[in-house]
Order: sequence, then C-alpha cells, then structure tokens
Amino acid sequence: MRLDQIGTWLQEHGAAPQPVLLSAQFDAYLSALPWTGSGIDWRTLPHRSLALNGVSDDEVVTWARQTPLASHTHVLVMDSATEPGVLCRFEDAMRDFELLSNRPELYMCGADLVNGAVQPAFHRFIERRSFMTLNARV
Repeated sequence: MRLDQIGTWLQEHGAAPQPVLLSAQFDAYLSALPWTGSGIDWRTLPHRSLALNGVSDDEVVTWARQTPLASHTHVLVMDSATEPGVLCRFEDAMRDFELLSNRPELYMCGADLVNGAVQPAFHRFIERRSFMTLNARV
C-alpha cells in the first residue's frame, strides 16, 4: 500500500492501516488457491467479473454489492503480503481501490469489526487483475 501517499484519504474515510501479519494471512489463503500466471485461475472457481474499462465508481459499487463481499461492513485491501493492508468501509474500498494501490494486482476481502477487533473473511474476496478486471469469488 502507498501509506505515505494516502494518509489524508485514510483520515477522511476513517480507514486504518493493518498489521503486515493480516496481509500475510490473507496472502497465505490466496496462495492455497489455484493460480495461473500472476493471478488466480478463475476457470476453477465460481466467480463474477467486471471489466474496468470505462466503468464508473458507481457501477463498481453496484457490481460489488452483488458479491459475497457486500455482506461485510468493511474491507481489507491488500497488494502485498509483506506490507500493511488498509481496513476501510465497503463502499469506500469499492470507490477508491485504484487510489489505494498502484500495483496491477490487488486483493480485497470482507471484514467486520467485532468489539473493535478486525475479523477478516478471506474466502469472500475480489481480485483486481492487471488494472483491467475485477473478479469476485461467489
């Protein structure tokens, strides 16, 4: 994550960096799935896809609301297993994921706050592939 460049966004949206351990755990979950090239092999997983070319933020939010990720109040956004991720509200993540990371691949999973503790749902996730497509596990 580009934490040094998104500090104002974090404050404005009530978002918070998360420990690297959480990113590493999410990465471990993702690594156990089938892969092809630099991303998940979606041919073997039930999913929904959205091509991002010409799509508005509102269209992304509408699409994402039709995925299992939408059952969570928050989202953990991660682009590296060795860097902190960001916890933010669902709609903020869907509108601004491109601002949060300038890497081609990005992963988001559902999360809830239970008594102030982050409870991730790694199995409810979205992958951004090569800046061009969102794939959501269903």
